[in-house]
Amino acid sequence: MKSSLAVLVGVALLVFTGCNKGTEGGPGASNKSNKSHLGQAEETFSLTVPMLSTKLKQGEAKVDSIGIKRGRNFDEDVTLKFDQLPQGVTIEPASPVINHGEKETKITIKAAEDAGLGDFTIKVTGHPTKGAEAMNNLKVTIEKK
Repeated sequence: MKSSLAVLVGVALLVFTGCNKGTEGGPGASNKSNKSHLGQAEETFSLTVPMLSTKLKQGEAKVDSIGIKRGRNFDEDVTLKFDQLPQGVTIEPASPVINHGEKETKITIKAAEDAGLGDFTIKVTGHPTKGAEAMNNLKVTIEKK
């Protein structure tokens, strides 16, 4: 019984920590020598998105968070951009900024009354003041009203 529980907990940890990693950005993203096996590499950042798909009904809006993991010596503002939005879905603000010192920003995802139904992946790109961009995928599910 204990060993099954341990296996279940281990699988759950892998699922929740291994998903939605995305790519690293920042000035140190192209420097292979600063890669760390633990945590974020120096002078880099990565974006974090909700683990599970955000579910909305047509005509509904929900608030979600986009977070940032900062490596040592990365303290820049990062502007977010959203691509591959499904038909009838908008995000406000359209280009939010995660200011230096902040750990996340709130966004509102809105589905129009006639938004397309289904599971979608929205590409989230974080553009720092200097260095490479980071990307991650935000999952959204639109259901019938």
